Amino acid sequence: ATTFAELVRQASALPWERFLRKRGRVAFRVTCRKSRLYHSGAVAERLHAALESRARFAVPLAQGAGEEAPADAQLFLARFEHDLCTVSVDSSGALLHQRGWRGPQAKAPLRETLAAALLLGAGFTGEQPICDPLCGSGTIAIEAALIAIRQAPGIARSFAFQRWPEFSARQWEHLTVAARKHERPLPARIEAGDQDAGAVAATSENAARAGVEIAVIQRRLADLPPDPGGGLMACNLPYGVRIAADARILFDEFAAAAHRRPAWRVAIVAASARGASGLRLTTLLRTKSGGIPIEMLVSA
Repeated sequence: ATTFAELVRQASALPWERFLRKRGRVAFRVTCRKSRLYHSGAVAERLHAALESRARFAVPLAQGAGEEAPADAQLFLARFEHDLCTVSVDSSGALLHQRGWRGPQAKAPLRETLAAALLLGAGFTGEQPICDPLCGSGTIAIEAALIAIRQAPGIARSFAFQRWPEFSARQWEHLTVAARKHERPLPARIEAGDQDAGAVAATSENAARAGVEIAVIQRRLADLPPDPGGGLMACNLPYGVRIAADARILFDEFAAAAHRRPAWRVAIVAASARGASGLRLTTLLRTKSGGIPIEMLVSA
């Protein structure tokens, strides 16, 4: 479309009503690039007008866009490029890395999907014990528990498509019940520790929301006791804004803790392999967390 009239005419033919609830709100996220219609706000207004024309009832427009849009608003995404407008429907709602259990957050929370990637990359299946001695808000320990009990990712959260008129609650229940049949009791101990009382409380509350059993202990890293058995020690080490003057001390303490458990394997998230002194680690994956480059590192 090269004019607003043309945009409204063509957009009015879209089946907006398939994604709308009566008395529900909508939000638009619009980007324009190399197009004659370049004002994103004006494009959003015309798309909203086309939506109401097609639906034949008033649909309130929520303030904000994208991640700022209210949770109860159906989000539509429009991308104008070279005069071609592509309209997409957000079927997820909250970002997909959110499993639905997170509440209070300690500093620098790790995304649930990154924690799961670290664990799966390290070969964790749930059969062996796992310990996160720097648990923060408990992301790694909770994701480990969910992997161990074989719970389908995201089964405990809701999605935007569940508000669509054509959504079948009965069919969705059938799918979730089938997925739940693969779950099992926790086969091995999962332990999370942190010296910060707030982090310990957040981990306990998040674990309760996730419905998993984790041993949560307030303890300094230097006080982690030896363990002759095997297992996986996994944690999110300082990087980016988390790095303070004593970061090197913390890295050295983690290496010392790992040496007290020689039969345990190690999996960490860190800025680079150089920080984990005294540990023989292999880079599993390089990616970003919160826009900060990180490495996922595992021992043999």
